[in-house]
Parts: sequence; structure tokens; C-alpha cells
Amino acid sequence: MGRRRRKGLWLTLNKYRIWLPFVVLGALYFFVLSLADGSPVLKVLSENAAVIFWQQWTDAFFAVCIMVGLYVLIKPHLIKLILKQFLLLFLIISAILNFPIVDGMSKNYMQFGGYLSRPLLWSLDYLFGGKDIATKVFVIILFLLVIVWIIVSFNIKLPAIKLEIPQSSKKSTKQSDRDLKKKLRDAQQEDEEDYDTDDEPEEEDYEEQETAVKSGSILKDLLKQKITGKLNQKTAEKKIEHRITFASDKPTFDADNLEAPSGQVQQVDEAYMVEKAKWLQSKLSEFSIPIEIKWFDIWPSVVQMKFKPEAGIKLSSIESLKNDITLGVRSKSLRIIAPIPGTDLVGIEIPNPKPEMVRLREVLCWNDFHSLMEKSMTNLALGKWIDGKSVIKPLEDMPHLLVAGSTGSGKSVWINDFILSLIYQNSPSELKFLMVDPKQVELWLYDWIPYLLAPIITKPDVALRGLKWAVNEMERRYELLKNSRVRNLKEYNKKFPDEQLYRVVIVIDELADLMMSGNKKDTETCITRIAQKARAVGMHLIVATQRPSVNVITGLIKANIPTRIAFGVVSQIDSRTILDMKWAEDLVGKGDMLYMDPNTKYPLRIQAPFVSTEESEKVVEEIKEKYMKGINESDIYNADLVAILEGKNESISFSWLGDTSDDDELVNQAIEIIMETKKASATMLQRKLGVWFARAARIMDILEAKGVVWPQEWAKPREVLV
Repeated sequence: MGRRRRKGLWLTLNKYRIWLPFVVLGALYFFVLSLADGSPVLKVLSENAAVIFWQQWTDAFFAVCIMVGLYVLIKPHLIKLILKQFLLLFLIISAILNFPIVDGMSKNYMQFGGYLSRPLLWSLDYLFGGKDIATKVFVIILFLLVIVWIIVSFNIKLPAIKLEIPQSSKKSTKQSDRDLKKKLRDAQQEDEEDYDTDDEPEEEDYEEQETAVKSGSILKDLLKQKITGKLNQKTAEKKIEHRITFASDKPTFDADNLEAPSGQVQQVDEAYMVEKAKWLQSKLSEFSIPIEIKWFDIWPSVVQMKFKPEAGIKLSSIESLKNDITLGVRSKSLRIIAPIPGTDLVGIEIPNPKPEMVRLREVLCWNDFHSLMEKSMTNLALGKWIDGKSVIKPLEDMPHLLVAGSTGSGKSVWINDFILSLIYQNSPSELKFLMVDPKQVELWLYDWIPYLLAPIITKPDVALRGLKWAVNEMERRYELLKNSRVRNLKEYNKKFPDEQLYRVVIVIDELADLMMSGNKKDTETCITRIAQKARAVGMHLIVATQRPSVNVITGLIKANIPTRIAFGVVSQIDSRTILDMKWAEDLVGKGDMLYMDPNTKYPLRIQAPFVSTEESEKVVEEIKEKYMKGINESDIYNADLVAILEGKNESISFSWLGDTSDDDELVNQAIEIIMETKKASATMLQRKLGVWFARAARIMDILEAKGVVWPQEWAKPREVLV
């Protein structure tokens, strides 16, 4: 409580700091007058100057006070720090001048300034048991520490000390220094090759070292190399220690943990279909469109009636009668396909009165799925198609996926489908997930599994850090592939079986939260860069949203993610946003979806499999039981990524972002703007500097640390200190 009051008192006094320059100026004027001959002020100060210095040091004391006053006049916001430092310095100097009192040579305390340093010397004398030498050494150490404190606080630059080598001995020592530095470089290179094959010694190192020898900084460079080598070795040992290998048996979990289908196929009554066909013919005949019913296809969730219109009938006229046909067949929803691709028929799809639930287990246990696992380990169980066959697509051929669907359409269930599909085919050494779940309730099942690169991310700003890490990891992998003379991840793993790289799948369950968090530009840039280049290095994006609007799924994101999945959406506008065409608004929900990739001109209607929360929990428990024995939960994560997400590692460079520029230049520009306008706010810097709000806020934090602006106090505007 007392600390808060002192802080509040300081803030209250600081509100009146506009008067500080006048106070200091008046004090300086008072000191100047006191130096005049015959001044009563000079007489009083001279008689009592021994409180701090001897009488002959009075002028020096006045000079120091004037220097401190001038500095306070220039930087009044540092008055607290200045007073604290110089008062402590005066106290220690007074103690040094009173060393004769310590030696017992004089009892005249007034002569030596004992009134100020007497308590300090008595305390030290009692502490060290009357040992004079210990008291003096301790006071001198305190003096040196205060001097160092003042130098650091005022950022005083000291002249660099270089080791000059005589001309006569330079030739003799050059070869020995070169041999020693070569041995150190070779040892460091061997350590780096043992633990990290990515770091290759540069060809210019030897020339730089020879230049350093010529400039006389041999000892400094040698010491730096030794320390760097030890740090690299410790870092490599740490990475090796936390590099865990897992069993590679496939599949990774027993499909019996998933619920089997009921096995009872609900047959649609033939009379029901005949009745619907008669209603369809009757309604179209009212508009002079005679048709001939050809066939019925029964899907798990819909029934498709195929008919052939007579010659001369325009298909556009049939499509324009959608609402009338829906009324005629008395259906909740209806979708018209005119024509069915590859045929001369028109299809009308209505909900199946007896829908069939598709289970994930029957797709994973399908014989063709296991045969496809021999070719690719990234197969996604999409569901069942019209003919009852399972639809399976490899993720590496997509290679990224954009999913959209309203609440209750089955989007989140399908995300669990593809996560379990990938886990079923890959061990934790072959596949890693980076999961982003702003809703915090969808992906919690997979927390603490060995397939995660980091804990599940729930905050948008942390998610942006993860995406930036992914872009840097992608660039690092491309550099590794280039140095290894290979084109993709498969070739690299085949060429280096002992140093295989795992695939990285980035799952974003709600893109809208990231795009609306104030970092839209950076988020869009990261997603676009990953979608453009990450395929060859084994990194894939799965982006889902329940708000498929143009400000969330931007044109740049759509252009780089051609593979789309649309579940039921609210309007035709949302359907056109995700698919660039209609029909998604006519889906019946509960896993009914449209799939479209670059190879399909028209979207395929597929029934996604269903997996319950209980089934997912059983699989996760089996995974943890199988792979997490004797392993700490923190060991399974990527340490560098976790440090970045926690904000502990700021050394990573994000210079590839479009709005990133030199911090120092922007800070200098911001100081000029603030001095000119006498106002300081992040929104003003955003407008003046042309940067995004997050970057403007970061510049304000830097200015606050530099003492240019006062910290933010609630809703009040910041006060300018320059």
C-alpha cells in the first residue's frame, strides 16, 4: 500500500513537471549570486560545506551542482534518477575524504565532513569488526560501482582498447594465430556437422579472421569463437536430447476404437420415389416442359432423380423454375444440376427421407484406403459418393484446403475426420500439427499428444507468431533442399534416411477471428506465402471458417488455395465466395458437402463421415498410452516455436512482411512527428507513418522506454516529455 502511495505521489508531482525547468533555472541563478564576494549565502554555505566536502572543495561542489542542474534542465524526466545517483556519489566521496577518521588520525569530524558520512563509516566499522582496510576497500568498491552505474545510465561511450602488435612481431605471430584459428574453426565445424547439417562454414570466414588479425583484435576474436562454439555445442546437445523417435508401425491406432456402422441400410420406398417423379412431371408440364424420368440414385443423405427433357427445351428455363419445382415435389431443399457432367440428363436432388450415417471406421477399413497408404501417407477420408464408394484424396496433391460452413453443418466434425485420418497413417516422427483454435472448444481433444509442435493456440496474436514461424521454417527447409540438391521432401528423406524431415499440417479452425483481430494484413501475407510455396517442403494448410465473406476469405487467399470444401451455408453469396458458384446454400447439413479441386470443373457432392467425441477421446488415449510412456509433455514440443509463441525469442527476423521496415528509422521519424505536434498516440503514428496499428503501438512502447512519452494513464492522452 505504501509503495502505491509513493508512486501516486510521484505521478502527482510529475503532473507539475512543466515548472521544473523554472525551478532549476532559479536555483542556478541563486547559486551564481551566492558566489559573489561578500554574499551572505556564500558565507553560510562555506561555513557548512564540510558536511559534504572540505572547505577548499566548495567551488567544486558548486560546479557539480550547476552541471547536474543543467542536465536536469535538458532532461527533466530523469530528475529522480539523477538525484538518486549523485546523492549516493556525494555520500561515498565524503566517506573517502574521511579516511583519516577511519585511521584514527583526527577527531575533528567537522573538518573532514563527518556529519554526512559518519553513520556510514560507523556501520562499516561495526560490520567488519574494526578492520580499517576492509572498510576502505568496501567504500572504494561502492565508489566504482556508482561510477559504472552513472556511465551505463547516461550511455557514455568509452574509447575502445585495441591490442596493437609491433610490426616486427606481426609476421612471426601471424602464422601461429592463423593455425590456432583454423583449428578452432575446424573443431566448431565438426560440432556443427554432428548436430546440424544446415550450418555450413562460409568461404569468407578466413578472410574476415585475417583482417581481424591485422587490426589487432586477435584475443577478442579467439574468445568470441570459443564462446560461440561452446554455445552451439550446448544448443545442439539440447536439440539431440529432445529429439524423440517413435515406433513406425502402421496403422498407428486400432480402428476398433471407432464405432462401426449399424449395417442396416434404410431402403427408400419405391412408391415414394414414383410419387415424387409424378409430382415433378406434373409441375414441369404446367410450364410446357415435358420430361422423361430415367433413373433414381439414392445417396446417404439425398436422392437424385435423373430425367431427360425433350429436344428444344432450354436448360436455363428449368433452372429458373427452382422454387416452383421445390413447391411441386414438396421438399425442404432442392438442387438442380443441368446438365449432369458427362451425360445428357438433368439431375434434381432432394433430401433422403431415410438418411444413412457414414462412419469414419468404414472408410479407414476400406481395402482401397490401405492400398492407397502404400503410395501416400496423407490420404484424407472425405466420405461416400453417389455410388456408395468411399472418396479419398491425398493432401499432398491438394496441397492446401479451404473449408467453409455455417454452424451445425458438420464442418468441425469433418476436421476431426481428417486429423484422425492423418494420425492413422503417420507416426509422430513423420507428421506434426500446428493447431489454431480461437473458439477453444473444438480441438481441445488433441492437447498433449506427441503430434503437436506446440500447445494448441487460442489467441489471435499468438497465432500470428505461429504463422510467421511457419514461413521462416518453410524458407529454412527450402534452403536445406537447395543445399542438398533435391526438389521436394520425398527426395530429401530418401536421400538422407537418418535425417528425415516430418510433414507439418497447420490447422486453423476459425479464420475469421484471426482476420478480425487487427492483424489482417500480416495474417493474409503469412497464409498466402505458405500456400504459394510450402507444398514442396511438406507443409500444408487446412483453413476453416464459418463466415465465408470476402473480408475473411480474401481474393488473394482464394487464388492460392484452389481446393475447397463447402458445407451448408446461409446464402448464395457465401456459396459463391467459397466455391465461385451456387449450390452450397441447398445442402441439407449434417456432413453434406461439396468438394472441388483443380481437377474437377464441377463440385462433387459427398457425405462426410461422422466421428463422435467419445471415439476421438478413445483414439487420443491410445495414442498417449502408446507413445508418451517415459516422455514429458514439454519434450514433445518444438522449443524454438514455443519460445516464439511465448514472446521470449525476439531474435527471429520477419523481414519478408510487406510493412516491415527499419525500426530505428521509424522511431526517429516518430520522435520528429511528436516534437512537431506535441501529441503522442498510436493512431496518429499509424496515419503519419503509414504503418499498421500493431506496429505503431510497438513504436509507442519503444518511445516510452526511451523516455520520450509518459506511460499511458487510463483513457488520458499520453504526455510528451521532449
